[in-house]
Amino acid sequence: MQIRLFSSKDVTELVSVFNASVMEGAQEYYSLTERLAWVQHRGEPRSEAYWLAKLADTLTWVAEEDNKLVGFINLKPINLQTPSLTLGSEGQVAQIDCLFVHPDYGRAGVATLLYLALLEEAKRRGLKKLTVEASYQARPFFEKQGFHCIRRNEHRRYLTAADEQQNKPQLLVNFSLLLSLS
Repeated sequence: MQIRLFSSKDVTELVSVFNASVMEGAQEYYSLTERLAWVQHRGEPRSEAYWLAKLADTLTWVAEEDNKLVGFINLKPINLQTPSLTLGSEGQVAQIDCLFVHPDYGRAGVATLLYLALLEEAKRRGLKKLTVEASYQARPFFEKQGFHCIRRNEHRRYLTAADEQQNKPQLLVNFSLLLSLS
């Protein structure tokens, strides 16, 4: 297993990992409609351009097995004036914005290897805290890493534009967790 930094050439495989992780991996925790609302925006798949923009101001690592991308994680600055991971006295908190592993590689240590790469960098940068909004599926993993649950969240997501116009959201539940590094 190789852990390395994300490159824009990885985006097609990254989208595939995300979709498989949500649609297959999270089916025990979320209904089909909830999962569709998660992977889509108003009935349209989240594009490669969406993902490149989402990851642009983050540090993102990918896991590869036999030249195939099987997972990814990213570190996103919080409350910074500039979109950079150059953290000063005000920027000692960062968020793990994404952690997704292809379900074919679940429980094979991929998430742990990705997390350890991120954690090493967070410590190197002198971060004091990490936050994450974890799904039902991811929450136990993060708690095992020492994160503590702060609150339960409900996110309103619309499966279609018509659902949004009629205010018929899917409520996706996740949990805000915090880890002190100092």
